[in-house]
Amino acid sequence: MKVTKQGRIIKGIGGFYTVLADDGSTCVCKARGLFRKQAKTPLVGDIVEFSYDEEREKRERTASESFCDAAHTVGGSNGYLMNLLPRKNELIRPAAANIDRLLIVVAASRPEPDLLLADKLLVCCEKLKIDPVIVINKCDEDAEGSAERIAAEYERTGYRIYRVSAAGGWGIAELKAELEDAAVCLAGQSAVGKSSLLNALLPGIALKVGSLSEKTERGRHTTRHTELIPVGNSGAVLDTPGFSLLDNIEIEPREIKNCYPEFRAVRGECRFNGCIHVSEPGCAVKKGGENVISRGRYERYVHLVKEAEENKRNRF
Repeated sequence: MKVTKQGRIIKGIGGFYTVLADDGSTCVCKARGLFRKQAKTPLVGDIVEFSYDEEREKRERTASESFCDAAHTVGGSNGYLMNLLPRKNELIRPAAANIDRLLIVVAASRPEPDLLLADKLLVCCEKLKIDPVIVINKCDEDAEGSAERIAAEYERTGYRIYRVSAAGGWGIAELKAELEDAAVCLAGQSAVGKSSLLNALLPGIALKVGSLSEKTERGRHTTRHTELIPVGNSGAVLDTPGFSLLDNIEIEPREIKNCYPEFRAVRGECRFNGCIHVSEPGCAVKKGGENVISRGRYERYVHLVKEAEENKRNRF
């Protein structure tokens, strides 16, 4: 007898997809040939309908530990993906879908915080409808007040900001609440402690932790696969190598202003309707100065607009 369920793909390797069903069971599935004909590729994070032969699954079940607890694993490896439900968003690198929340990790100490990268990631979040959270890690090593300076840069954004120490364990319990009821991803420059944070948030997953190069002050990626790690009843964390959310959007220069929540306070107050808050006269953002947006974040905004203009010229 065929059984059909709905769930989320949590792993995809070699054409086999592990699906976590809504009832908490898992099933290893193959994709139907129909997907190839329709040029559809299942992604980690996809919400899918899948089916498996219940009678065959019962015949093949053994007492082997490789099949895990019978109460939680169904279908063995004879399941099939039947349908992909509409995606909330889609990422190119990593290849994933339906990400709800992004933890943007910066370090209060080494490496030097790359706030331009953080701002680019925030723009991507706004564009892709992903809920951003700023995480300032290594606060136990912060002897110069860097954490407070970073937090001040984003004070007017309204984004949630956490000051934590993965090594020291403080702030972790509060941050863990962000993993509940959402598909969550971590991003940030190398060596800011993303793997250490995941190890602290999810004890037992034992991710490899990279070190900071003394010569370059850059880290190396330490994860080698893409997988959603279930958290609680309905949360999940994406552990992925070489995360680059920046590959996922192509944005017009005039769109970038819409990705800055600080600007909403003065929306409609500029002299010109098409003002992009860079060089136009009568600009409410420039007039408001640091009462609207921090100086450093505004300077990086101008950089992003000019960079987008250059990218647009190069496309044509």
